[in-house]
Parts: sequence; C-alpha cells; structure tokens
Amino acid sequence: MRLVSISSGNMIRMTLRDFIRLIMAFFLCLVVLSLYQNVKLYIAGVLDGIFTKSLLLLIVHHIGFTALMGLFTAFTFNYLEGKKAGLGFNVIAILFLFILIIEGLLIEFYVSNYEILGAGVLEVYSSRTSVTTLLLSLSLLIPLLTGLFFLFYKATAAVYRTISRMYPFTIILFSLFLATLTSDKKPVNENKTQHLVYSIADDVFDFNKYEGEAEYPLLHSYISDKSLTPYFNLKDERPNLVFIIIEGLGSDFVGDSSIYRGFTPFLDSLQEKSLYWSNYLSNAGESYATLPCLLGSLPFGENGFTNSSDSPARQTIYGILKRNEYTTSFNYGGNSALNQLDKFLYEERVDFLLDSKGFGSTYKKQKEDAAGISLGYPDKELYKRWQVDGFNTNSPRLDVFFTLSTKKPYHIPQKEAYLSKVDKILSKELMTPRPLKLVKKNKEIFASLLYADSALKSFFSSYARNSDYANTIFIVTGSHNLTDLPMEDNLGRYRVPLFIYSPLLKKPAKIPSLVSHLDVVPSILGLLDSRYDMNIPAKVAWLGKGLIHKGVFDSTKKIPLMRHNSNIQDYVNGKHFLSGGDLYNLDSELRLTDSDPSLIKQKVKENHKYFKAVNKYVINNDKIIPPSLTLFAQLKSNPSKEEMVWINSVFNGTDYDNAYDTAKELAFKGDTQRALLLSGYILSQVPGHADTEILMGRIHAWEGRYDMAIDILEGAIQKYPIYADGYAALLDVYFWSDNDQRALSLQRIIKRNNIRSNDVESKVKRALSKIEEEKELETANKV
Repeated sequence: MRLVSISSGNMIRMTLRDFIRLIMAFFLCLVVLSLYQNVKLYIAGVLDGIFTKSLLLLIVHHIGFTALMGLFTAFTFNYLEGKKAGLGFNVIAILFLFILIIEGLLIEFYVSNYEILGAGVLEVYSSRTSVTTLLLSLSLLIPLLTGLFFLFYKATAAVYRTISRMYPFTIILFSLFLATLTSDKKPVNENKTQHLVYSIADDVFDFNKYEGEAEYPLLHSYISDKSLTPYFNLKDERPNLVFIIIEGLGSDFVGDSSIYRGFTPFLDSLQEKSLYWSNYLSNAGESYATLPCLLGSLPFGENGFTNSSDSPARQTIYGILKRNEYTTSFNYGGNSALNQLDKFLYEERVDFLLDSKGFGSTYKKQKEDAAGISLGYPDKELYKRWQVDGFNTNSPRLDVFFTLSTKKPYHIPQKEAYLSKVDKILSKELMTPRPLKLVKKNKEIFASLLYADSALKSFFSSYARNSDYANTIFIVTGSHNLTDLPMEDNLGRYRVPLFIYSPLLKKPAKIPSLVSHLDVVPSILGLLDSRYDMNIPAKVAWLGKGLIHKGVFDSTKKIPLMRHNSNIQDYVNGKHFLSGGDLYNLDSELRLTDSDPSLIKQKVKENHKYFKAVNKYVINNDKIIPPSLTLFAQLKSNPSKEEMVWINSVFNGTDYDNAYDTAKELAFKGDTQRALLLSGYILSQVPGHADTEILMGRIHAWEGRYDMAIDILEGAIQKYPIYADGYAALLDVYFWSDNDQRALSLQRIIKRNNIRSNDVESKVKRALSKIEEEKELETANKV
C-alpha cells in the first residue's frame, strides 16, 4: 500500500519520504562534525591530513549509527504521525537535533582532551570542562546544527521518491547497521554518542558479582620480596624514603628513545644513575587515584579508593612505616580535600600534611586560570616550603611529594623564559615531523615540563647538602601520561617512567619487567625487611607482587587499569592487553599487535571480570583485610540492630553537637562503652566532628589504652591543626604514658600552627619539666 500525504485539518501528515529526509539530514550533519573533528586534529598537529583513512572509517561508522537510529525511530515516527499529523516529524527532528548536539559536545571534548567519554561521563566531563566552556559550546552548536539540519532536510527533497514501504526500508537500515559492527573502531573513527551509550549500558547492566567463598579474597600471607636487595648497599641505620609523583609525567617525555626528547634533561641524566623501569605503568588515568595504588597497592572501588563513601581497612606503606618509627609527610601545592585525599592521609596518621593551606604569604601561588581559580603552589615553591620543616627529626623519614605544575592550564613561573627554551630545543630538530608539529602547537605544555624538571634538579641539589642524603632512597614516577597530548594507543595514557635513585645503589640498571604502581610497596618494604627488623603484618592484601621478574612479561601478572571513575575497561594479563573488549598482544616495547585466538581472549576476559567483581566487593563491604589486621584505631562504628535501638533512644535527629554532649556526659559518668558507641556513630555521620574524635581519644587514654589514644589524637591534630583542645588532650596522654619526649616534636607543630592557649602552654611546660627532672635523676644515679 502506497503512503501519501493526508490532510488533517490544517496539518499535513508526514510520510516515510519525509522521515528518510530527516535521516539523510542527520547523517550529513554527522559528516560535517567529522570534518570539524579532523580539521581540529590536523591544526593541533595530531593528524597528518584531513581527508585520511580514519575520516572514511568515521563516516562508515556514522552510517551504521544513522542506520541504527533510523531502525529504532521509524516505527515511532509512523505511530506518532498516525496519532496526530506532524507529531512524529517534530519529535524525531528534535530527537535527532539533541543527539547531534551531544555528538558535537563529545567531539569537542575529544579534540581537546584526546579521550573518548564512556561510563562516568558526568564526573570526567565536569572535571575537565568549565561551565563557561560548556555554555560557549552550546551557544555555537545549537544554532549551527539546527541551521545545517534543516538546510540538509530541504536539500534532500527528491532523494527517496520511489520508496513507499516501511518493511524494505527497515531491512536496508538493519543491514547497514550490521555491516559496521565488524569494522575496526578506534576513538578517532568512532561515533562518540554510540560509544557513550554502549559504555553506560555495559556499566548499568554489569551484574557481575563476587561469589567466591573467601570472605577476604585479596588477603594472603606476607612474603618478603627481596628482588631489590642485590642492587643496594644498605647501612646500619634505616634509610629515608622520598617519593616524588610528578603530574602527567609519561614515558613519552623521558630518555633518548622518547617521542618528545629534550624536555626533561635532569630526569634523563638521573636515568643513567638509577634503577630505571622502561616498561612501567600507572594503574589509573586520573591523578588522585595514584596515591592508593602507589602507596598502598590497593584496589579502586567504583569511583577511586579515596572517593569511596566509607574507608575500608587497609595497610599502606604510610601506616607500616609509621609503626616502624618513621616520621611521615605528604606535600602538595594544591587542595588536598579534592577527592578526599586529606581524609585518606589523616586515616594513615601522616605526621605532617602540607597542602595549599600551609604555605603562607611568603610563597607565590600559581597564576589563576580564566575562571579565576589557581591550582595552588608551583613545584619550586613546594620543595622550598618543605625544607622549612623537612630535616627536623631524628627518626628515619618517609616524605611524599605530589606536584602540579605540569597540569592544565600550565601557568608556571617565568613562563616566557621557559617558552624560549622550548624554541631552542625545537631548533635542534631532535624529533620526527609529527611530534615536532605537536610541540609547536602545545609549547606551554613543554615549557611546564622544563620547569618541573628544573625544580626537581634544584630539590635534589638542596637535599644533597643534607647529612641524611647519603642514606636516602628516591622513588620518582608520574601520576599518568599527560592526556592533553594524543596517545598512540589506549595503553599510552598509563605508560610512565619509574626511577629509583640513591647514593646507596651499587650500580645503575635498566629493568625491563612490565610492572605497575601496585608493585612498589611490596618491593620497597621487602628491601627494608631484608636488612632491618621490620614489623610488617603477617597477612596483607596488596594487589602487586614486586618490581622485578625475569624478562619483560610474567605470565601470571595481572595489572588492572582504571581510566577514570566507573571505568575499569583496561587490563593487562601477562603479555595481553584487554581494552574496551578488544584483546591485543604486547611486544617487548609494549607496542600493540594482533590478538591471540579466542580461547586466550576468553580467559583474559574472565580474569578481568573476576577482578572487577572482587574490586567492587572488597570496597563496598570493607573486606580488604579483617579488622584485627588494621594498623590504627578505627573511629567510625557499624552498630548492630540492637545498638541502633539504643542510639535512637538517646539521640534521634540531626543535631550532632547535642549527641556529642550526650556522649561526653556518658563518659564522665563512667559509661565509656556506650560513650564510644555513640561517638563512633556520630563520626560515621559527621566524619569531621572534632570534639567527638578528641573525646574518643581521651576515653581510650582514661582506660589505659594509650597507643590507641595517641593514634586517634595524633590524627585529630592533623585534621584540625588550629584546634587547641586536640593538642591539650594529646599532651595529657604523652604525660600519662611517659612519652614526654614526643612532646618535643609536638611543640614544634604547636609553634608552626600558632596555637595560643594557656592550657596547652602549661602542659608543654609540664612535659619539659618532667624531661629535665628525668635527666637530673639519671645524672644523679650515674654519680
């Protein structure tokens, strides 16, 4: 039966011919967006030309996507037109325009960040795109795409005059869609909206759950990894450890064989004096996720370990070394509250946390971006600020630095001087044409690399003047490969260098083992354990195995990789790399080649699926390690049903100050167990309730649990460094537990934070007086 235009009042019913014109207009708009993508990438120096094979493949994939959209909307169009003339046309036209705008935004993000968005799109997009940029993009895309869409609609008036039946047309659409399913898809040639929808659907309908019998599936016996021991001449005194995590430092920038040579001269020279890993991976494509992997060999959870709603019990190098009498610090020029890094560090009882709040007026902040926001303090200011307090301890140290100068918008000090240095390097023609073109288009990035490298050189020079330098081990790596430059493949964003440098090294070595951030903790602690009497838990749950194995690949090695929140699509298993469902082989230089037969692909997919299930289970259920293996007192509680009945009987509402008063009253009356129960509940709801945390510390001290009290109160003064009551409580516990010597280091912190309290001052004097009396008594006994 032939469809014709039917009059319905003042409206005319649209036919299949009109629908096909909408489909054609939709497709032609996608072609225009494809050209825009390739033009932008060509101008940026990423592509060698505009009309490339990738453009042809992108258009082919747009054909498949258009066919899919036509297949799903044809019946809707026909049904709505049957209900009301013009309704189907208007609905489908608006739908197509909406999808075109989404595709335009996704393409704009891709050409700016060289990353295709998938699951976790909102978090990633909002973290990389300002509201101003979004509004500007929409103000351009909406009128341009609307105009193009209806222009193409008019231009296709005579295209499908002969088509009169729906059934043959849907067969054509379905055949076109099937034809594109087997074609090669890469971010540059893939329809971005289709990729986004598939990725979100995979995440939403992922019903993969851990169903194993082990309650703690990651838990295993600690076996000391001594693979680093042959490379070191360790002294009798335990060495200092200095971790330096450089934002965006990828393998693309370091060494003679790097893509962009000449922009890290100090690191290139350090490579010749270090243990250097050429096949090394960061486990995450986001900076904040580096810390738990590198310092704790921990899983990701669904949104990154530090972003988990609760804090699972774990064992990190921070906690273990603090238990072994190391003084610990974390040093960052930015805001440590972002992604709850500060919470993670406080829970590890870090002795000294420096972030942007701790610099003061004598240090110069990085220039603000267009939105009036500064990332924080540049690298040289960070190293300089640390040196004010850095060497004032007698115990061995663990110091961690996290830099930010090599992060967008790359507002470094003396920018023009470093841009001139970029030009000098370009004049030497050390690179091939493509990277040379990219450097010229992105000079501010490479200027920031030169600045960061110079800052690192200055830090090493100043540290070398310290007497502890001869007994210090430096671990230098990148957070992930810089994502503002294009990657050769999906593994590229994780490829970072690893240097271990020390005057204690017997000789430098280049180590080919394919390993990751997860492997650092087992090897560093194993090195210490091989020489010193270290207190390391008998059971651990680290994901890593160690930094050295024979050859490049260990067939049993499994390296999970998280691109960003809610996106664990990448996975290394032996010499195989799984990415977005596609399997590749890795050669000795980590280049991707064709995959092995389907049997191996299935096995790798099963391992990947199992890891994702375990990863989600252990974080969501606090099943990394049992409570008995935790290193520090847990502040929060998980009350039983019976306990919650009691809690609700004494407190039911949102006034947690009132609940604190109730807990304090219970403690003063001697009902300390219920006071602790209520305090734990308060902290589970309001983790930053300082008075409650201090009360818990006092209760443990009153009952003689001094170690637990010290753990809690030392954590409290780190979280609330200007709150005098925390210092007063901690000084009491030091006094009662005969730990007055620790009051000396606390005195420096009190002075640094400008605490003015008569109570605190009198307790410091009490501690100093007691120390003096003990010295006099010791002298008298000797006589």
